[in-house]
This record gives sequence, C-alpha cells and structure tokens, in this order.
Amino acid sequence: MRWPAGVTCSSCPADSQLDFIQARKVFECRRCHKQISVMAGTTFHKSRVPLRKWFWAIFLMATSKKGVLMLYLQNQLGLGSYRTAWLMGHKIRQAMVQRNSMYTLGGTVEADEIFIGGKQSLTERHLKGNNKTPFLMAVEEDSNGGPRFLSFEQLETIYEEHVVPAITKSIRSGSKIKSDGAGAYGKAKKEGYVHEPSVAMREPEKTHEHLKWINTITSNLKRYLLSTHHGVFPKYRKSFLAEFAYRFNRRYWPHQAFDRLLYACIHGSYRKHGSSPMRYNGNRYQNYHRWIVYGTQQRHVRIDLSSRAV
Repeated sequence: MRWPAGVTCSSCPADSQLDFIQARKVFECRRCHKQISVMAGTTFHKSRVPLRKWFWAIFLMATSKKGVLMLYLQNQLGLGSYRTAWLMGHKIRQAMVQRNSMYTLGGTVEADEIFIGGKQSLTERHLKGNNKTPFLMAVEEDSNGGPRFLSFEQLETIYEEHVVPAITKSIRSGSKIKSDGAGAYGKAKKEGYVHEPSVAMREPEKTHEHLKWINTITSNLKRYLLSTHHGVFPKYRKSFLAEFAYRFNRRYWPHQAFDRLLYACIHGSYRKHGSSPMRYNGNRYQNYHRWIVYGTQQRHVRIDLSSRAV
C-alpha cells in the first residue's frame, strides 16, 4: 500500500536494489547504504506498539458509528497504559484531519456557526472565561436535497473577518450558500458565492427547515461527544470533530472503511503530538485536573497521582 511497485530508495535511482535486515526490520540500499523503515514517516513512526494492535485500533475507529472510547480501546487491545491508547487515538485522528483537508464542498451548501463546550453560568463565564469553541459547519446537499458531505473549520470569532476565510477554505467558489442571514455570509458574495438567506428572527420555522441538516447533524455530533467521550478538552475539539466528519463522509462505503483509514495513516505526514491530559514527569505522574460529568452536573475534580511510581 505504501510502495505499490516495491520498496525504493528516495536518494538513488529507481533501479537501485535493497536488502532486508532481519535483525532491525529495515531495508538497506546497496548503493548509498541508507536504511529505510516501513513505519518511518507514517502514523506508526517510532511506535513500539505492534502493528497488529495498530490495525485493530484503526478498524475500530473507522467502523464504529459512535466512535471509540480510549479506555475501551486500551482494554480491547491489552495495552499497558491509558496514555498509550490515548496517543494512538489522537495520531489516528490526525490522519483524519489531514485527509479531510484535501477536500472542499460545492453545489448547494448549508452553513452556520456552532459552539462546542459545556454549559456555563454567567458568573463562571466572567470568572473563568468562555469555554466554548466556535466552528463553521458546512453540509453539502445532493441532488435530492439530502446530506452528502460535511466539514468543520475552527474559528477565532464568529465575525466576518474569520468566517469569510473559513468559507473560502472549505467551500468552492460559485457554490450556493444557505444560511440564517448572518452578515458574514452576505460578505461572501464578493468572493463569488451565491447567498440564499433565511432570517431566523423573522421566520424561525422556515429557517429551521432551511438549515435542517445543520440542525440534525449538530444534534448527532453533540450526542456523540457527550455519550462516547463525556466531553472534550478545548485543545482537542478540532480533531474529534474531524473524526466525526471523516466517518460521516464515508458512511456509504463501510466495506472500505479500514482500507481508507489505513491508507490515510500510511501516507499522512507525521508530526509530534503534545502531551496528553495525564502528564508524565521523570518517574512519577503529575497532578492534573479534569471535568467529570455526574448525571447532568459537572464537577471539577483534582486527581492526585503523585504517589504512583512507574
């Protein structure tokens, strides 16, 4: 899948021969003696987890309709720590993000801003700041008016200086944009888009029907985040929404789900991730804070792991 015509050396001509070193599991070029690892430059780069377990993780995340909890992934694959499962999941989501960025929407597209984050009182918002992350959500309609493809673009604000660039990035010029009449979408006309507004304050029922797929998919998205993951840290919301969009856009090809995601993991560019929510320092875990949902309430819990040696 990575080298359909056989393994080749990037530094030498195509006809150069390579030998496989069994002890190190790498290929070595006979001409320049460069060693090539099958996993180098992929999602599996420098991973000590066996590829079989990686493939099972890719299969579960590609085929599960409601996503996979990383604790479930750890138990099913027999991984030694939650940190390992967490990092595997986010590396796979990174491949989904890169794959999604290769495509744009066109034709008739519903677009609106959505906010992802937990409930806050006015007092909490003043003391801690707003915990919600804005996204531009766009749904391409098919010839029958049904949902075809989906995309998310993270926004800094919901004003036109940030919404219009997100529109030009995810929607092809010349497309018809259906919106709730916000001013930012009217400004998109200058970029070559056709705008079809429906003002929610004047005609709420008509606007709800005008953007019915936005409303339906937003409801499914928030149920996915709440029921499967019980909330998401703001830093990682973009990758979790990319995972949702990736599966949604490929829902008509379930028999190809594993092959497609494996291809994305092999050919996606690798970058080092930041630290996970459980930070490791020397031979001990540091304390960390986490929002835990109890029924309909959120409580801030300080988990002390400073005495746990590894």
